[in-house]
Amino acid sequence: MSKTLNVSLDSLEKLIQLQDRSISYFLSLWDEQSGGFRFASHQSATLMATSYCVLGLEFTKGLEQLSDERKDKIISFLMSGVQPDGSFCDPLFRTEDILSEEHDLAYFQEETTTICQQALDALSAPPPPPRDWLQDKRTADGIIPYLESLSWQNPWLDSNPVMFVLSQLCHDVERHQKLELLAIVDTALDWLDAHQSPKTGLWEGSHPVSLTNAMAATFHFTFYYGYRDRPIQYVERIIDSCLSLQEQHGLFGGNAIGQTCLDYDAIDLLAKASLATDYRSEEVKKAMTKAYNALLELYNSADGGFANCKEFLSFPREGRKAKLLKKLGLAQFLPSPTRMSSKGTYHVCWRLLSCENAQSNAFSTWFRLIALHLATQQDWLNANDKNFTFRRLPFLGYHNLEVGKLNQKLIATY
Repeated sequence: MSKTLNVSLDSLEKLIQLQDRSISYFLSLWDEQSGGFRFASHQSATLMATSYCVLGLEFTKGLEQLSDERKDKIISFLMSGVQPDGSFCDPLFRTEDILSEEHDLAYFQEETTTICQQALDALSAPPPPPRDWLQDKRTADGIIPYLESLSWQNPWLDSNPVMFVLSQLCHDVERHQKLELLAIVDTALDWLDAHQSPKTGLWEGSHPVSLTNAMAATFHFTFYYGYRDRPIQYVERIIDSCLSLQEQHGLFGGNAIGQTCLDYDAIDLLAKASLATDYRSEEVKKAMTKAYNALLELYNSADGGFANCKEFLSFPREGRKAKLLKKLGLAQFLPSPTRMSSKGTYHVCWRLLSCENAQSNAFSTWFRLIALHLATQQDWLNANDKNFTFRRLPFLGYHNLEVGKLNQKLIATY
């Protein structure tokens, strides 16, 4: 057995060891009185946090530890937010608690709807009512007018509502047998294909954006390609882009050593692209190992959860000497950055989904576990690992291995 494979096996074994501790962490967030889960230990139970925990428990096979009585309470809590039109609204939600100027009530309602649908499916609960797509402004005139109505000045943000509507369409296909909705999904994917850069492999709209922003947007679309057995275009360029975004500390959030969404986004794209091609495979393996080790540093052994970020890099002030060294091509002689403790609040844009940066939370724990598992992909693909469960419906946590095989056949056409 090669040294590389040994390292991979060790990584997978370590992840399996964390499985039970992570399950215990998710279960510690359950609020027996309401039947829901908290985002962090000090918060109230909410629909979003409950969905994070349910999906985290599904991934780690922790749902098997829930009694039927507890599952019924969780399902009742989630269904308490359902509206007549099939959407979901958290009764605790107040507009003044939004912690972002870029998010509005409609955004949160669609996000809550999407993730509650997924959580109820994970619990094998009866489906909530379908959406009325004939009256829905996103699909009533076809999906393309809706896609083109978005500004796309910030694709990282604008791609989220696209992810929500595609997820809800696929949900109603699967849970309400509305097969006619597949045509809308395919039309959207055709449009997205036309807006993918052949140079970077990432989203390309009419506005110039950073590679990081384009990467995050691209990630939000890829689930639906797997679901529809469509190849993802330009996988080699995606690999180039994601590798270029990895920082020396191993993660993808810039000077912050940990950014829950971006770390998962980049690792997931690398994992999907490397299913389709052996391009730069040794570099991908090294990048995954580096990311894996950095993610483990975000684990909190005291409670079994994961944090968003514990440290950031503080760079020395750039005076004349620093500028001169850079000009002369001698940047290697600049002082190294210092690791500093990351203070402040981490949030998912809502006050009841917030905590201290280094504190364990349901969202980060769910995403970190998926990212860690994807980073050991080369091993568990060969071992036919059954320790973790990806989402069956296309959304966050979905990873269709078969689409990689399809990509392998069609990559020559890119």
